Amino acid sequence: MLGLMGSPDSTTSVVLSAAALPHVAPPPRFPTGRRSGRLRVRSWMKSYLREADAGSGEAASAADPSAALTSFGLRPEILRHRLEDLDATDRARLALAAAWASGAKWLTLIDPFGSVPGHLRTGLRSRFAELVVQEGRGVVFSSNSLTDHTIAEAGVADIEKDQLVALGSLEQIVTEPRGSLPAELSGVNVYSGLARKGWLSIGHSAVRARTELDGKVFVTLGWRAALLSLDEHDPAFTSATVFEAIVTGLRDRGSCLQAKLSPVDTEMGLALDVDLADLAGVPSWRTGSAVESTGSGAAADSAETSTAAASHTAESDTDEEPAIGFGVLHPGLGATITELRANVRVGTHVFVEVDTSALHAYPVE
Repeated sequence: MLGLMGSPDSTTSVVLSAAALPHVAPPPRFPTGRRSGRLRVRSWMKSYLREADAGSGEAASAADPSAALTSFGLRPEILRHRLEDLDATDRARLALAAAWASGAKWLTLIDPFGSVPGHLRTGLRSRFAELVVQEGRGVVFSSNSLTDHTIAEAGVADIEKDQLVALGSLEQIVTEPRGSLPAELSGVNVYSGLARKGWLSIGHSAVRARTELDGKVFVTLGWRAALLSLDEHDPAFTSATVFEAIVTGLRDRGSCLQAKLSPVDTEMGLALDVDLADLAGVPSWRTGSAVESTGSGAAADSAETSTAAASHTAESDTDEEPAIGFGVLHPGLGATITELRANVRVGTHVFVEVDTSALHAYPVE
């Protein structure tokens, strides 16, 4: 099983190219248009199997699809239903059953699990992988879900701008991304860098780190591997490499509020995406100046535990500083989510310290 990730246009074109080869069934696709939903499942299935028969050389059009339907949790009576009567999960099951009923040695699928809710997706995906192994068939499929690619035993291909960016195991694609999509999916920034004379540099930036590599490299930096503040002289900063950046974009990603930063001086800083706050309550990368980073990216930071994520306490009449509020990752941007939202907008200037120990470099070749 080969998984493809990338822009839908790029991965779809690759799937269709594979489908044009001998003994390969085309990807099942449902018709669009106002009247298409009234088409009976039986009619759609027969049409698909005829198409598969023409391309695969198998006797698909004469096959009884009942066994394939049952294999994917559908009753044969579904053939009497209209396509418009099926929910998204049953449509996904139907597409898999149709491809299976083709009898082709190789199957092609376009985002086969994309419409299936998470609590059903895992089971359907596992069932499909189990059948593939049992009957020794091959599959080329596209998906931009990392969990879908856990079944891609032959590896994962990252396709960007119609080019093959990387091919390898899911672990390689995620831990050493060479394209923007796997970097996005794994929660890191990715840069081109240069390792020379024991030092790792990224462009002309002053952000550097020691390395044993030599030559051109890729470098990743997690979305939690930087500390932000509105104060250039924030005592939480512990290194001399602090640079100024402008917030050029804000977005939601899962439970996180995230910012896109552009350095004011490219000779000093890096462009990077960074998590501003985590509404799941994950604590700060650093709390004050006493806590050091314990991880090298989003995965490690997510595992941290700290009392800094406790609910924000009201200010008292004493001189004590207020506690860091729930979900706050950068106390220097505001002690609460409310303060953060008020302080940080597109165009806001912030100061950034990168945890250089979290830079992960690997050879380009």
